[in-house]
Amino acid sequence: MKLKVTRDITSDECPWLGERTFAAGDIVFSFHKATYGAIGPYGRAVSLVDGEHPFIELPRDALEVVQP
Repeated sequence: MKLKVTRDITSDECPWLGERTFAAGDIVFSFHKATYGAIGPYGRAVSLVDGEHPFIELPRDALEVVQP
């Protein structure tokens, strides 16, 4: 599923991003493979390439479905 980032996400909010910043409008993909408990209750596992590793956690409230 294709997702759009609805607001800027920085390492101030998500320290695991390091130097990476996700800007409003960026496209990511919902990640449906095993995450081994690494995703918190307010996060969602996403990847930059549909269905491929690595995955990263982004806040659920900063993502919106573009394509089901």
